[in-house]
Parts: sequence; C-alpha cells; structure tokens
Amino acid sequence: MKVLGLDVSTTNIGVCLIDTRLSQSSRVVLAYGIPMSKVKGLYAKSCELRDSLTSLQSMHAVDLIVVEEALQSFRAGKSSASTIAKLQRFNGIVSFIARDMFKCPLHLGNVISSRKSVGCQINRKLDMNTKEQVFKWARSHSEMSTFEWPTKILKGGPDKGKMRHQPICYDICDSFVMALFGADILKKEDWDITNT
Repeated sequence: MKVLGLDVSTTNIGVCLIDTRLSQSSRVVLAYGIPMSKVKGLYAKSCELRDSLTSLQSMHAVDLIVVEEALQSFRAGKSSASTIAKLQRFNGIVSFIARDMFKCPLHLGNVISSRKSVGCQINRKLDMNTKEQVFKWARSHSEMSTFEWPTKILKGGPDKGKMRHQPICYDICDSFVMALFGADILKKEDWDITNT
C-alpha cells in the first residue's frame, strides 16, 4: 500500500510517500517540499501543487492520502480569523485536487494526535519549539535516516558561510508524520471518516 502524506500551508507544502510493502528502512519512497511563499494567490498555489502531484502521479499509484487538518483555533500572536479562513480554503482545495487526481480515499489527520500516535512526543518544558522537536524526531527516525534534508549556505551575518537546514524541512517532517500515521496507525474503516 502506498500512502501519501501532505502538510498543507500557503508558505510550503510537505509531501511524503510511504510504501508499506517495502522493508522498514526503505519505505519512504520520496519526501520533498513545495515552496509556495513566492507564488501569489490561492489559484496559482493550487496550480503549482497540481503540477507537482501530476509528476508524482506519473510514477506512483497511491492507495491512501492523509492530509494534515487545517488550523481550527487561534494561537497567540500567530493566527487571525482571515489566516485561519485562508488556510481552511487552501486545505480544501489541496484535498480536492489530491483526491481527484489519485482516485483514492483521503483522510484529514489531526497533527497533534497523529504525532503522538507515531511516537513523536512533544515536551512543552523544553526550550526547543514544537517544529524543532518534530524535526529532531524525524531526523532520528530509522525511515528517514538516509534522507538528505534541504540545506542552504548563509550569505551574511555572523554565521556567514555556515550551512543550515531550510525551513521547508519542518513541512517535510509533518508530511512524514501524516504518511506514517496513515501507513501504521489509521484503520481501513476510518480512511474516509473525515470526508463528510
């Protein structure tokens, strides 16, 4: 079974494909991020995603899609009503495109419970934020041990010339969580339960 995990935002989209028929160390068939911050408007972003998924579709049949559920509540200093509405709209568009293209069940997964169920525990007492904790967990996971995380060389500042992981790594991590949740935790009878 091939499970496609998607982490959707208007800044970046994380994509991860797991094939459960392969050995544990090679189940992650692909993982990448689609940069969206420079693409203006939801229509153009939707076309960008569709083009990327068309390429994926030409190489792989997908049996299940698991999309991270859109933000549904306010977070202090981070989300306004218009931001939440925009994310909800885009998440719906992405879900429709993916389901229509692959003609398979789609499940909306809650990111907090999905992380917990695959063994990614978030410690609120640490100085490290949630994204960094998920990134650390994903990098140490056996299925992502050979993955080459996107990096960049800093061009200025006190750390000029040093290599850093790109922010899109966080989106790739969450798409991995969604794919892993679909592959190992989600029961077949619940595949379409969130599509009402």
